[in-house]
Amino acid sequence: MLHSRPYRDSSVLVDLLSEEHGHVSAIAYVGKGKKSNKKGLLQPFSCLDVELKGQHDLKTLSQVQQAQKSLPLSGHHLFSGFYMNELMVRLLPENIPCEMLFYLYQTSIQALNEQQEIEPILRRFEMRLLEELGLSLDFSVLEHDPSCLANMIEDVEHGDYEHPNIATINGKWQFIPQYGFVAAQIGVNYPHYDQDDLQKIANDDLTDKKALLTFKRLMRQVLQVYLGNKPLHSRKLFTNHYAS
Repeated sequence: MLHSRPYRDSSVLVDLLSEEHGHVSAIAYVGKGKKSNKKGLLQPFSCLDVELKGQHDLKTLSQVQQAQKSLPLSGHHLFSGFYMNELMVRLLPENIPCEMLFYLYQTSIQALNEQQEIEPILRRFEMRLLEELGLSLDFSVLEHDPSCLANMIEDVEHGDYEHPNIATINGKWQFIPQYGFVAAQIGVNYPHYDQDDLQKIANDDLTDKKALLTFKRLMRQVLQVYLGNKPLHSRKLFTNHYAS
């Protein structure tokens, strides 16, 4: 169970992550009473057995029962779980199987429940989500001569091409949407990333704190392209927590 929101007087709209069907949206009748058994089951991170009916994208949840005991996440680990849920609700298309992501989500929630370090859990999940969306990052270009990758940069905003004769910054790379990684150039307005950090990310070596911070910056830049200008509510939880 990823998310629910009220729908009319006695129902809720729910977003589910299904092993067989991927991201699924459904209407669930919960009644008007505050002590509805079904409403109590439809909570984030709940592992459920459900029966869905309907031929359209928006299904009807006809039966639901608890498959496993819910995991009691708390604090920043709870906020991190909300973050993963919100990413999937916002980005995953509906009714497309994503079995590997389903299992990674389960193990990630379990790791959060065990109070494991948050950042590696989130970064690996973000990377897998991008792969599921067909947006894998190609780190193999880091092995090439950077000067060969700096000959042409697309001006995404204006839709034309430029051939800047600008010196590259040694050991630094930039990620440009629609191009991927290119050698960092002075005057090109994209974040810079250290090559050593990117190599560690490519090798899934997340023990280095600096590389882990680079990974976070990179994922935020890449995901922002697809999330657009609408802010993530789950990030506000972290912000409000630190502000209080």
